[in-house]
Amino acid sequence: TLVGTGLVDFSTSVDGDLAYIANGIGEQSRLVWVDRSGKEIASLGPPGFIGDIALSRKDLGLAESYARQAQLIDAGHPASHALLALVHEGRNDPARAEEELRTAIRLEPSYIPPYLLLARRYLATNRADDAIAQCQAALRFAPQRPGIRETLLVAYIQAGRIPEAITETNALIKQRPRDPALHNTLGALYGRSGDPSRAAREFHEALRLDPKFSPAYLNLGDSYLVRNDRARALQSYLEAGRLTPTLAEAHRRAGDLYLADKRIDEALAAYTRALIADPKAVGALTNLARIYTEERRDLKQAVELAQRAESLAPRDWYVQDVLGWSLYESGKTAEAVPHLEEAKRLAPQAARARYHLGMAYLKFGMKSEAAAELRAALALAPNLPQRDAVEGILSNLR
Repeated sequence: TLVGTGLVDFSTSVDGDLAYIANGIGEQSRLVWVDRSGKEIASLGPPGFIGDIALSRKDLGLAESYARQAQLIDAGHPASHALLALVHEGRNDPARAEEELRTAIRLEPSYIPPYLLLARRYLATNRADDAIAQCQAALRFAPQRPGIRETLLVAYIQAGRIPEAITETNALIKQRPRDPALHNTLGALYGRSGDPSRAAREFHEALRLDPKFSPAYLNLGDSYLVRNDRARALQSYLEAGRLTPTLAEAHRRAGDLYLADKRIDEALAAYTRALIADPKAVGALTNLARIYTEERRDLKQAVELAQRAESLAPRDWYVQDVLGWSLYESGKTAEAVPHLEEAKRLAPQAARARYHLGMAYLKFGMKSEAAAELRAALALAPNLPQRDAVEGILSNLR
């Protein structure tokens, strides 16, 4: 409870029987536990609690002020260094933040928060191995502490160490056997390790524990798709989207299956649902642009959708290809070519990109370059849908 000297509000204290009280002013202040009679039970030492409140309100200056006061009262208190680390993070000074966290660990090796804060810092900067080391150090002091194993699991996944991630997930399941999210995670890991059958079993277990757990339906759909069971995959994606309409990825994946089967109206509806759920869903934007270019001719809308996708994912070859092709079909070949060349640069093995670039070069009168791209497209995809037309073009270019 944040109160002035002599004023204690037990209604907002931790347990109704004890409360915080600030004694003294400025650098002489400290926080103590008091009971209802005002008797001091135990000193909290540094006033880091008030700093935590200030930090939660994003008042970095006030948080730093209280952390500094805490250090004047007790320079060896690790919590004040952890608080200062968060202040430095808020000010985008990661080097000083890491220095404070390491100081906190040096002062009190069994104090867990700085290990977790360091681990999460390292995960944010793709230093998964360093994050793993911090989590393992924390586990030596507090093997049952919530949050450590979960962070370690994320670090293993980021590092691509799937066997260890599976082991860690199983350890968490022993602690929380009825947690559907853990079974869903284990299923996803089995899927990544090339075991779709075990993956599906874990997804089904997640759904047995919680029949409305939509992420398990999403992953179950992927496991069916790997086994080429497209009907069950579609059913799973649709159920995920029904249970959680804001799950854009479920709608997008259903749309992809509809599009592949030329069920265009259903694909349009699915992609539209995906964009309602997430206006920045790149896959939905891109495939809607493709439909409006190739299936339901609306080139103005196609270009607008593809440009939105490019603003979100400029290094995605498929986005560049769809944008370039929509511009080409709109008669804007000069604008199309740079996007199609970028698509080829990003994915030189993509037959679709090579075919489209070849057609754009041909329209520009660049016959030798066009022939090279069209031959590459046929070599990369012998069953290219436009094969007969491409072969006819190549014969005329000889």
